[in-house]
Amino acid sequence: MGNHSIKVVELTRRGNSFVVQNLLTAPTKEAIVSGEMIQPDVVAATLKELLRSAGVKTKDAVIAIGGQSGVVVRVTELPKMPRRELMKAIPLEIERHLPFQSGGVVQDYVLLREPEEVAEGEQIPVLFAAARADLVDAYLAALQQAGLSPIAVEVEPLAAARALFAARGFGLTDGQSGRISVLVNIGYEGTEISFIEGGAVIFTRIVPFGGRHLTEDLRDHLGMDLEEAERVKIEQATAWLERPETPPTAAPTGLETQVTPAVTQPVPPVVPPPPAPVAEEELPSLSFEIPSEQRPEQTVSFELPAEPAPPKPEEKEQVPSLEFSLPEEQPAAQPQAPTLEFLPGQPAEIGIQPPAAPAPEEWLPPQPSAEALPIQELIYNAINPRLFELAGEIARSVEFLMSQRHNVVVDEVYLLGGGALLKDLDKFLQTQLGVPVVRLNPFKYMDASPVTSRMGRDYVEQVAPVFAVAVGLALWAYL
Repeated sequence: MGNHSIKVVELTRRGNSFVVQNLLTAPTKEAIVSGEMIQPDVVAATLKELLRSAGVKTKDAVIAIGGQSGVVVRVTELPKMPRRELMKAIPLEIERHLPFQSGGVVQDYVLLREPEEVAEGEQIPVLFAAARADLVDAYLAALQQAGLSPIAVEVEPLAAARALFAARGFGLTDGQSGRISVLVNIGYEGTEISFIEGGAVIFTRIVPFGGRHLTEDLRDHLGMDLEEAERVKIEQATAWLERPETPPTAAPTGLETQVTPAVTQPVPPVVPPPPAPVAEEELPSLSFEIPSEQRPEQTVSFELPAEPAPPKPEEKEQVPSLEFSLPEEQPAAQPQAPTLEFLPGQPAEIGIQPPAAPAPEEWLPPQPSAEALPIQELIYNAINPRLFELAGEIARSVEFLMSQRHNVVVDEVYLLGGGALLKDLDKFLQTQLGVPVVRLNPFKYMDASPVTSRMGRDYVEQVAPVFAVAVGLALWAYL
């Protein structure tokens, strides 16, 4: 149940595989804002009608709680100590990290390494999740009013990690052991960037970038209302423009005029084939009701290049134009030889002219007016700065992890959430980050025929990243 929409996935198990029975979604109608359940009754009514119209009979449900104000997901470390002392120290350590009052808090944790596995002088990593009790109660109330029975409450990064496990064939195609994957969950209000090692979340942070910000940028730059801007974002926006290079053309006047060719987007690097599959450990799970599981011992690492600098304004595509007037005169630093000046459109007068100002280092044609640009480029220019911000936030997250752990190596970056549907966002981020970027498809190794027969296979594959967290929640009961 997100800030923008409710997503429902109904799964059943068949042998060692899973069958996708239903994919459902409906807008929240501003009943959830920044993760806060403002109107539980509205959410309950929407959810109840959604399930009734689809004929869903299942009552058991697992939900996720997100947002920055009432939920904390973090990895902390404690010194090596006996298990009994560790169990007493962890709640105190969690309380130290809470940004809200610890009086009414629901929390859980798992050990990423057992005390027996940690050498003397090393730290014991602990992954914990905590949420305000009143926030959890509001979500549970909406669920119960909709006629469902909640069996677990989880946080989104952990559900997303389980969806990644499914997308990789439940351990069959996990790639080389000891490498880290990055999950970029782009929601409506914010983006969660999580690092997964061996199926466990080792680091996560939320950045203030979401689909709402792209919509508002379109509204502000193109002068349209918010509803129209959202439609334009969905139907026409793209994170990548193909700009073929235009060779210089000679001016018909016979004058030597330099025309700079249009700037083109860089070609994405060739992605190496994924490493050979290896066996995967059982995916760890963390909710407020489940026991801890063992975590891998191996420490791994990952490097991304330094944050790319945003493009300079002059690097945008410009329509070359010929201009025969000289630049405005400036005080000359040094005297120059006399020159002849011919001004088009005026009677030619031959004479000695004052020393000209030093020539600029680079000649650039004037910026075309906004009206001269095609609509797709106007849209691209409106959202492009935000996209560079997102790439920079991912790179900064990696840099922070590298400051905590040496020799970090990233396997792939996976996009999920509604923002992952932006056209060519994977291509843009792959170019900026220098590592493979793919949209997460948790249905890849499932039987989705019950929904593809109604919605079409292409549609289900397209919207798969939107339902990734919901898939991870549904898998909680099985993995």
